Amino acid sequence: MICAAIAALSLSGCNLDINKNPYDVTKLDIPQLLTCTEYEVGATFSEGYYLNANFSSYVHHTVSREVANYSLSASYSTLGNTWSQAYRYAIKNCDALIENGDAEGNAIYASIGRILRAHVYMNLVDLWGDIPYSEANVPGIETPKCDASEDIYNDLLKSLNKAIADLKDATAKNNIKPAADDLFYAGDDAKWLKAANTLKLKLLVQSRLAKAKITGWATELSALIAEDNFIGDGEDLQFPHSKNITPADERNSGYVDEYQGGQKSVWISPWFYECLNGKSFNWTDNPFKTIVDPRIPYYYYKQAKATTPTENETDYRDGAFISIMFGSNSTYSSMSQENYMTIVGIYPVGGIYDDGSGTKITSTSGNGICPDKMLQAYSVPFMKAELALAGEITGDAKALLQAGIEASLVHVQAVSKASDPACPSIAAADATSFINAILGKYDAADADHKMEIVMTQKWIANFYNPVEAYSDIRRTGYPKLFKGDDSNKAWTPYAQVKDPTPTLTSYDLVNILAYPRIMYYPQSEITVNPNVTNEGRVVSNSNVFWDVK
Repeated sequence: MICAAIAALSLSGCNLDINKNPYDVTKLDIPQLLTCTEYEVGATFSEGYYLNANFSSYVHHTVSREVANYSLSASYSTLGNTWSQAYRYAIKNCDALIENGDAEGNAIYASIGRILRAHVYMNLVDLWGDIPYSEANVPGIETPKCDASEDIYNDLLKSLNKAIADLKDATAKNNIKPAADDLFYAGDDAKWLKAANTLKLKLLVQSRLAKAKITGWATELSALIAEDNFIGDGEDLQFPHSKNITPADERNSGYVDEYQGGQKSVWISPWFYECLNGKSFNWTDNPFKTIVDPRIPYYYYKQAKATTPTENETDYRDGAFISIMFGSNSTYSSMSQENYMTIVGIYPVGGIYDDGSGTKITSTSGNGICPDKMLQAYSVPFMKAELALAGEITGDAKALLQAGIEASLVHVQAVSKASDPACPSIAAADATSFINAILGKYDAADADHKMEIVMTQKWIANFYNPVEAYSDIRRTGYPKLFKGDDSNKAWTPYAQVKDPTPTLTSYDLVNILAYPRIMYYPQSEITVNPNVTNEGRVVSNSNVFWDVK
């Protein structure tokens, strides 16, 4: 358990400038430093926290009134909070862990620091492109310059290779080893090696369209695939949460917001809903039409029954499923449905499993025991399938697709059972039937649609893990995103009334903005660092080096 002192110390000053060190982490002993570092890294991209409080709307997992369109502003506090959390806490702690580990001969500690540092910096690059790197956290430099995103990727690759080499070198691991101070793997260096390899695979997959800019890309990939030592089921790199609320609240942030807050802000995207339920009211070319996904009752919870009248007119309704549409110009999208809307369930936040009872949630529903996904075992076969379809490696993409789906089902059930041991399991026959149906769609698809099926299944597996999904969308173009029909309308299978009335109804959308391919730099950083500017930055045209449109 993370001590309250570390949590309070870490979070109390998150609005200060990133270049002012709020505490000298180098004075912590290395086990304490590791725990603090893992806490700060986990918090940076925690689901339901800072940027990720609403970012899942950008990948159409959810819908939020705060992100009713792809409108971005440098002044959004969530951008500044994530940036500040990364630079002021996560990266500073990672650097201190590496420095202390190297100086004291503690190779495992230093390697963990390098892996976590690469995770944070990769996400920052994938969101913002060119960012402060070589001059970040350098004493005496208060306004660090931005480095080119491809240069950062190349240096992170070197750093990961250093971590991998040290984790393989028995002579480099003769000093102290982590144990309970390691919140992720309890000091298991074999698992950390797998995590390093998996993160390296992600870096290479992410940059495959710009591989000429990555030194030794093909050689690195070939050796990595040949070794084939990646994380598997039960070895996910993820930040753990508990149900404890004292001395510090250790519950999943998304759970606290949606189950404990006074107002819910996360609606399940009707686009995502139609995909999972095999429907096509709006997603007319749904690649999984007629197929019902067995993960549905774990992903979201319906607070109504199909016969339940609502408090106000609904924007989008299909039986018991009640939500709002991205870009809706309907007056009903702004109306309260607190006690009837469909909300995130047991798998993404530690809420409750949907048993079909259609009851309203209370503050005692669920417990918040759900990890923050950082690097998942199910991503490995999906990444390999993408590489195989792109002709970068040999391999059976269909078998890899199946392995990815199976790993996702395993993870969903493991996370849900950890939250509630009484949570039902997916019946083996249902899982087999579902997978066979997906593979049937794959067999009937051409090359482009095979890639669409792989990436859309990965998107489904990554529910409420928006940063990775955002990168996948920009790199591959899949899954297809909601944009309305040819008349700029959306459709709801139930009429926009209080009483449940099955009538297919259309309504207008706003003019949906061009998809943002990069984030604005936060105003809080621009104000203090003249080397960071949004001048000339057009988020629909600017892009990360690997985003070859």
